[in-house]
Amino acid sequence: MTSLFGAPALAASGDGRLELFVFDIEGNLWHMYQTAWSDGWSALGAFSGPWSGPIWPAALAPSGDGRLEAFVSAEDVLWHNYQTIWSNGWDGWSSMPTPEPDFEGVPYAPGLAADANGEVMAFLVMLGSMWRLQQAAWSDGWQNWQPHGTPSGSPGLLGPVTAGRSGDGRVEVFVVDLGGTLWNIRQTAPGSPFSGWNDFGSPGVTLADRPALARSADGRLELFVTGQDGSLYHQWETAVGTFTWSGWMSMGNPAGAGGLVDHPVLAASADGRLELFITGSDGNVWHMWQMAASNGWSDWDPARPPPGAGGAAAPDVAPSGDRRLELFVVGADGNLWHQWQTAASNGWSDWVSCGQP
Repeated sequence: MTSLFGAPALAASGDGRLELFVFDIEGNLWHMYQTAWSDGWSALGAFSGPWSGPIWPAALAPSGDGRLEAFVSAEDVLWHNYQTIWSNGWDGWSSMPTPEPDFEGVPYAPGLAADANGEVMAFLVMLGSMWRLQQAAWSDGWQNWQPHGTPSGSPGLLGPVTAGRSGDGRVEVFVVDLGGTLWNIRQTAPGSPFSGWNDFGSPGVTLADRPALARSADGRLELFVTGQDGSLYHQWETAVGTFTWSGWMSMGNPAGAGGLVDHPVLAASADGRLELFITGSDGNVWHMWQMAASNGWSDWDPARPPPGAGGAAAPDVAPSGDRRLELFVVGADGNLWHQWQTAASNGWSDWVSCGQP
């Protein structure tokens, strides 16, 4: 048995089946998938690549035709793999060229988002600057790296990066810098070039980790990021396509959690309400949700402690083919734990262990 470690990566393939990747403490990558649409999972199977040494969580996103694209950062190299057929088969790992031949330093897997035409974009921070790699055509090949540099006045970007598409089809990208300030670039129109850097500042505390971004039912983006004070902070688009945001609001931290760690994750329930999950310093998974689609948030739900509680990495959540949410987290016992909505937008199962490899 090999203990798992860190945050899992979860996404839906073209036929609606979910696929999951997770690392073990030795840097090996493992894979499991739903055996049928919204019903049942395979056992964890080896999916290792040609790397060794420190590994960061995988990044996973669908291309325009529904095939999944996977990225891993290891040994100063960005590794890439993709499904060769919709929901069936993978090509194998290959190293992506770095922006310059002697470039070193790839500390995080990239933030991924699809352009309005379905081409996947990968955003990566290297040595304090951000770069973009984009598919050359829908689900086929990659262009050269494009630089986005470092914001003026910033001590350098830290990463990791998050990216998502707003309701009008534009891609928005967020990243925290070494001073704990949040920065943004955005497409000026769907499929168009990107803006320069926009300063989102901080909510009066130093921001700590990867932002989380999700689209509300009315198309507005909702943005969350943890602070070094262990609290969660929130902004949202005030209207789709206007480039205007609310300003910072504190969501606090749950009583008894001892502060929040790592980044939050979000997914939309079947009725359009966003649901948010994040790990506390107590090792429990904490939960809050929109009270109605695109409108208002609940208080913190009592802790959802998996039997292997005590893990310190983020969970991941995604909707299954029938829109029921599925939630995974690695516990301090090294097992992968799983919970799911028993009905669309309503009720959750008990935790079930997916075990260790």
